[in-house]
Amino acid sequence: MKKLGMLSTALFLVMAVPALSAEPREEVDKVTAQYSQFFNKGDAAGITSLYTKKYLRVNQNGVVADNTKIYEGAFKAGFNHHENKTIDVQAVSENVIIATGEAHLTGKNDKGEPLDLTAVWSALMVPENGEWKIRELTSFPKPPAPPQQASK
Repeated sequence: MKKLGMLSTALFLVMAVPALSAEPREEVDKVTAQYSQFFNKGDAAGITSLYTKKYLRVNQNGVVADNTKIYEGAFKAGFNHHENKTIDVQAVSENVIIATGEAHLTGKNDKGEPLDLTAVWSALMVPENGEWKIRELTSFPKPPAPPQQASK
C-alpha cells in the first residue's frame, strides 16, 4: 500500500509539470525575447521574473547572490540595449531544456562614451507555474579572438 501511495504521488507530480508545448527552440526564443524586452526597458525585476524562485546565476565574478542588483548595476553603468543570439538548444527531457548563445549589450557611460560588451551564455530552463523559466544562467564576457599566426 505504501508503494502504491508513492507511485500515485510520483505520477501526480509528473502530470502536474507541463511538458513541452512547442519546440524547445520556440520556448527558449520566447524567454530570450522577454529578457531583451525587459533589459531594453531597464526593468531589472522583470528580468529576474524570468528565473525560477530558486535559481543559480553565475558570471565572471562567481555565483550571483542578488540577480536584480546585477542588472540594476548594468543599467547604472549605462548599458541600455540588449540583443540575443541563441546558438544551440537541446531538450534534455520534456521538462528540461539547455541552450547556449551570445548576448550583445550596448549603451553609454556617464561621460557619454560608448559601452559595448558581448557575452557568451548557457542556460538551463525548466517549467515553473506553467511557464518556462531560467533555472540556471551562466554568462561571461566573450574572450577576444586569438591573434592570427603570421604566414610562413
